[in-house]
Amino acid sequence: MAIRQVYLPLFSVRAGMTLARPAVISERQVTVLMLPAGHELTDSNLAQLRAHHAHYLCIAEEDTRGDILRAQNIAMQTAQLEKIFCNADLEHPETRAFYDAVRAYRLV
Repeated sequence: MAIRQVYLPLFSVRAGMTLARPAVISERQVTVLMLPAGHELTDSNLAQLRAHHAHYLCIAEEDTRGDILRAQNIAMQTAQLEKIFCNADLEHPETRAFYDAVRAYRLV
C-alpha cells in the first residue's frame, strides 16, 4: 500500500488520522505542543491543536492513484515548477533551497 502526504486544514482533520510529519506548535518561540510523525490523532489532540490555533496538518493517507496517474502528476508538477522558476538562478544556494522545498511540498 502506497502512502501519500496530504496537507489538510485543521477543520478537515478527524480523530483516527495519522500524522505524516510532526505537528509542532510554538508560541513566543517556545514549543507548547509537539506530536510526532506517525501519531494517530485523538479528539483530545484535535482540541489541543484548535486551542493553540493550528491551521493545517500533514496527514498520511493511502495513495489510491495508480502508477501512471502518479507519474503524470509528477510530470505536471515538475513542468509547472520549471515555468515558475524559468528566470530564477538555481545555481544560487538560497534559490535552489527554495526550489527544492517547493518541489518537495508539491510532490508529496
